[in-house]
Amino acid sequence: VNDWTQFPEAIRRKLVLELAGSASPQRAAEGAAHPPVVLADNRPAADCQAGEKMWRNRGWGMP
Repeated sequence: VNDWTQFPEAIRRKLVLELAGSASPQRAAEGAAHPPVVLADNRPAADCQAGEKMWRNRGWGMP
């Protein structure tokens, strides 16, 4: 896109290409053979109270 007047046509073309999917049956078969891998996050959840606990346990001799 070199000019704002070309923008609507570029968006229209992009949407049509996305809706059309793969251009060839061979490419569609390759995509099915290698589906995308999405890894799950297995880290433990962060403690939202970490700062509060550190402040409470700061050791200034107060109960």
